[in-house]
Amino acid sequence: MRLREVMTHKVFCLQADQDINSAIHFFAEHKITGAPVLEKKQVVGVLSEKDIFRALYPSVAEFYENPELWMEEVELEANAKSILNQPVKIYMSKNLICATPDTPVMQAGSMMLAHRVHRILVMDAEKLVGIVTRAEIFRNLFRLYSK
Repeated sequence: MRLREVMTHKVFCLQADQDINSAIHFFAEHKITGAPVLEKKQVVGVLSEKDIFRALYPSVAEFYENPELWMEEVELEANAKSILNQPVKIYMSKNLICATPDTPVMQAGSMMLAHRVHRILVMDAEKLVGIVTRAEIFRNLFRLYSK
């Protein structure tokens, strides 16, 4: 089975200068948990709920320097509110994990595990032609083999 058989062809994309607040609403509206980020019609990153969630909390280094940061509910909530107007490009992942439409599904699953991502961009000669999520691979693979 190849990615072309399981990928989503209609890809919902964000813009790099779009704010986090609108990205959150975009995710809810389209019932997705992440999307490629475009700048001048080129894919420059991927933003996921996980990226936004990470932005809400201190980093591991900050935790070791100041462990009480994790306990400050008021400060954590203020931080959550403060990122809403920030552009997507600040929090997106710039490390693009890509495959081609002919990539085997099992290889794509391995890539997801190795890179700890939930989606892979499907590119054909630098053009975004689809996206595949872990859930799509899971559903399609087991639909094929389970009875």
